[in-house]
Amino acid sequence: MFRLDGEVGVSYSQIYVQSDPGDYNPRMHEAFAGQNSGLCGAAVPGALFLSTGLHTGDVGFTVEVRGQAPPLDPAWEEVVEVSFYPLSEQSFLVQWAGQDSWELDLKEGLDYRVRYCAQGMDQASEKDVRLDDEPLLDRYLLQFWPAPPEPDRIVRQTSQAAAYSHDWARRQPDAEFRARTLMAQRRAHLTPEGPESFRDAESPSGTADMAVISRAADLQSVREQLTSLSSYPAALPWDWADTFVLPADYRVGYLEAFLEQVGEHAFALGTVLASLDSGHDYYLAFVTPTEFEQLSRLLTAHRMTAETVRFGRWTPRVSQEDSAASSAITAWAIANGHKISAAPGAAITWSLESPEAPEEAGPDRLT
Repeated sequence: MFRLDGEVGVSYSQIYVQSDPGDYNPRMHEAFAGQNSGLCGAAVPGALFLSTGLHTGDVGFTVEVRGQAPPLDPAWEEVVEVSFYPLSEQSFLVQWAGQDSWELDLKEGLDYRVRYCAQGMDQASEKDVRLDDEPLLDRYLLQFWPAPPEPDRIVRQTSQAAAYSHDWARRQPDAEFRARTLMAQRRAHLTPEGPESFRDAESPSGTADMAVISRAADLQSVREQLTSLSSYPAALPWDWADTFVLPADYRVGYLEAFLEQVGEHAFALGTVLASLDSGHDYYLAFVTPTEFEQLSRLLTAHRMTAETVRFGRWTPRVSQEDSAASSAITAWAIANGHKISAAPGAAITWSLESPEAPEEAGPDRLT
């Protein structure tokens, strides 16, 4: 049996399991989408989102990998179960912002059942922050064993903190619902006089899930449309866009190349920028990998397609050697509209605000 035991640092009541060292921490609403339980989110493939009572500080934490289902200790006050499938040969328990991690003995290609147990969540939630010289408030046990996939379930619930988390999770739309909402928004835009109304196509939050971008749009308005989406990934960087440049002989549309950059940065965060088959305009949405699979299936059934927006989606790839050899640089950002007026070698600059870096906490170690 594999076992880790000790204390870990949590921030924002979060710690994670990732099945690849290059993975990202799933966003909370994605991790719990479609679940009945709200302590261990498993909706994003290859990742687990673990909630704690304590907001900031050290909690007691044990991880076990067993050969079969272990008996349930009645001492644990909160117990939930989910299913998990590692996406690589390496899986890690990871602190917030990747401040520390511990490798877990999980095998790629094997389905696991996961049991997440907790004690002292209400006390820790009320305390909020635990300092180094203060007594331990909450403890957690994370157990894995081989088992076929099953729906998530709540085994035991006693605390108010856990009850609040479970209720929150049940109110999150599942992947299929989100995919159907995007489909409805697309139909409503294409056939505004048809039976599908915009009111019917609204997202649960009342904000748009999909951006409809004209092929003549300027880059600033493209950014404004994308950042206004309800599913916009807040961590998406924009520093590269301050002066968006391409080699002069890179004969492609500036808008398509710009969107490919956005999609590539989104992909690095584990988010898919999806392009729905649309004809004249671009129909774009940020979705989880699971939601993208749902979209692909729905659109295929309607003889349409959903494709990921990444480098090479609309433009030919350029090797690093070709890019380095090109001395003539032209700016593809535009000032007011529809034409590029920069001479070869000139650059048009435009101001974009970058998201603030997240606040960080100090690392802790398991023994």
